[in-house]
Amino acid sequence: MKKRIYFFLSLIILIGCNVKDKEDKVKLLSPQVDVSFKEAGWETEYWSNQESYSDTTFSDSESRVLAIYHDTLQVGRIFKKVEVKPYSHYKVTGFIKTENVSADKSDAGAGFDLDNFKIKNDTVFTGKTDWTPVTMEFDSEGDDSFIISCFLGKNGPAKGKAFFKDIQVEEISSTVLKPAVAIDITKEKEPMSPYIYGQFIEHMGKSIYGGLWAEMLTDRKFYHKPGTSVSPWKTELDTNQIVLNTSNGFSEMPLPVFSLKNGKILLKQDSIALFKDKSYTGRLVFKAKGTIEEIKLSLISENIQKEKQLEFSKNEFVSIPFEFATVNASEQASFQIEFTGSGSVTLAAVSLMPSDNIEGFRSDVIALLKELDAPIYRWPGGNFVSGYDWKDGLGNPDARPTRYERAWDGLEYNDVGIHEFMKLCEILDVEANIAVNTGLGDAELAANEVAYFNSDTSTKMGEWRAENGHAEPYNVKLWAVGNEMFGDWQLGHMPIEDYVKKHNKVAEAMWAVDPDIDLIAVGFPGEWNDMMYSNCAENMTYISEHFYRQDWHAGGLLTHVKQMPDAIRDIAEEHKRARREIPEIADQNIRIALDEWNYWYGPHEFGLLGTRYFLRDALGIAAGLNEFSRQSDMYYMANYAQTVNVIGAIKTTQTDSWLEGTGLVLKIYRKEFGARPIAITGTPEPLDIAATLTEDGEYLTLSVVNATHKEYELNLDFLEQKIAQQGQAFIITGENDMVYNDVENKERIYLLEDAFTLQDNALRVRKESAGIYKFKLN
Repeated sequence: MKKRIYFFLSLIILIGCNVKDKEDKVKLLSPQVDVSFKEAGWETEYWSNQESYSDTTFSDSESRVLAIYHDTLQVGRIFKKVEVKPYSHYKVTGFIKTENVSADKSDAGAGFDLDNFKIKNDTVFTGKTDWTPVTMEFDSEGDDSFIISCFLGKNGPAKGKAFFKDIQVEEISSTVLKPAVAIDITKEKEPMSPYIYGQFIEHMGKSIYGGLWAEMLTDRKFYHKPGTSVSPWKTELDTNQIVLNTSNGFSEMPLPVFSLKNGKILLKQDSIALFKDKSYTGRLVFKAKGTIEEIKLSLISENIQKEKQLEFSKNEFVSIPFEFATVNASEQASFQIEFTGSGSVTLAAVSLMPSDNIEGFRSDVIALLKELDAPIYRWPGGNFVSGYDWKDGLGNPDARPTRYERAWDGLEYNDVGIHEFMKLCEILDVEANIAVNTGLGDAELAANEVAYFNSDTSTKMGEWRAENGHAEPYNVKLWAVGNEMFGDWQLGHMPIEDYVKKHNKVAEAMWAVDPDIDLIAVGFPGEWNDMMYSNCAENMTYISEHFYRQDWHAGGLLTHVKQMPDAIRDIAEEHKRARREIPEIADQNIRIALDEWNYWYGPHEFGLLGTRYFLRDALGIAAGLNEFSRQSDMYYMANYAQTVNVIGAIKTTQTDSWLEGTGLVLKIYRKEFGARPIAITGTPEPLDIAATLTEDGEYLTLSVVNATHKEYELNLDFLEQKIAQQGQAFIITGENDMVYNDVENKERIYLLEDAFTLQDNALRVRKESAGIYKFKLN
């Protein structure tokens, strides 16, 4: 996953006039829509100086004026999202004035931009110019919104002053849309890979800890000294009296040692949510010296205190289990540890989980994962893997070290390691896709990891695996050789000229251990892919791509949704280009492993990158699955990123969980959409349509995404093939495209399942919906 932060300083000012009754506006003509500066809200980049806006007069203009000032070379942009009709022709006009604008590049300066629409005879202004009219035309095609931008720094950093006014958007012509398609079941394409419905889990945010994993206590192994501001553990003790023992004989982590000089120590952690009438189990790991009279654990909620007295042996580390049964539910319970007596106590770990956990995983989340029915899971990252030592996740979980995790600025508790992840795969009956560390890691680390997973017990790594509880090899087939090593945000990033050598060294070492595994190389469009293909083609089975799309087009549902199929198609075209141009891959069918894809924007309601998703995002995921069917010859795998909380298809609180609308789409399409794409022709616009046969050939399935705010009639021509006129429909929809599921209402985005009958070979397609229509083949 990408993590970039840009720092710029851009002085951007709105300048107005005081002419009475003069309306200050940008006009959208035919139809008229008021998008005035004051009413419509022009935006600046988040890194701009937001305090530098003001209203004043401008002597040579009666209109409201946008202005951008730079005294150093940089990029400034004021932009606006404008709704338009799809498949229509538009003209944009406006005026630009500049003062002392200069740039390092000959084609850089001040100018307008129309987002993805190319401007014919584009003009960039430099130097000093008077008000100059600019006219631009474009076809909206499948978009229903675009962004108009006023730049000082177009095509490259610039400085000076730029002014923009009297911007109008005029509809010149439009097309009446009557969607109609012909379907030919005799023309099949390459079958879709089942791995298109893969999932991705990364160690970050609340994806595992606080989401998938059932542990209820934070910092359960005392990485932070209790009582300090960064620790969740409260104590009235003087933290200077808590000694950290680095040679404790239990963990390589320093462990806190408490002196009982005052006869009692007390630790407390708050903000724990509890179910009513539920059993909770746990364990306390510690070593006591001296005369310890009593050890008491308490679970406190709403003045109800449950207590446990523990028996123990002294002068050695012990792990003592305990259990609580609750009476009432609580959102703000506390867990308390109390020692009474004299001497000292070394705390190593404590754990608290609902007793219905499944091998340490939350039972409610496991149930939702089974509904998703993904065939494969990628793990453990993501950016995380480039700093990860897989050996940290082995052995006694209470003795595994907690590490500071650099990629996402958090703590990695190492409670979930190789064996826990593979147990999850066993529970879900899915395959594993393991990513190795080619960032800070090396060939030896990767090769040993392959050996640990796949070698028999006659090898050192296989013997170690058996000692940790799993004698049989895991036989993992699919391996990712690194993650996003093209990006400067990645730990261990290096230029492509160096990375191709590292990839080859790592891949060869992995294949030397197990020549039967498949390897996914790191890909990225352009020069990176060309270098990887030219230098590493013999050392890869597949090549990865990642993409995320953001909500730059909040005003346009069609534009928002089509970002997904557009990206999937563009990536496929990029690799088709490489196949044509690079001799080294001419005879190889290196398919794409799109091991991260999703929307990534919006409010983070569920921790780090805990993005909320709306119905419009669900429609985009459905349109993406349609495109995978159209590009079935190019894609081997696609992993929705990520599974739980972190831009996830599942969201959780401490005591609840539910499917996002995107998760509902993945669930229904995995179950009902066919796997054998067939040809369709015609004019589906503005609908996104894909057709498949089910794997057994008994049904034709038609996926129709209507990313508009009106119902359409879709005319169908089956080319005289014998198709039933009745069928079953599975429609995902909601009250409007901005509804979302949450803990209060888990079905604002919902499934309509009903029978349908064609009327004059036509379907009525519900607005703001993604539907699968299943026809029985005669």
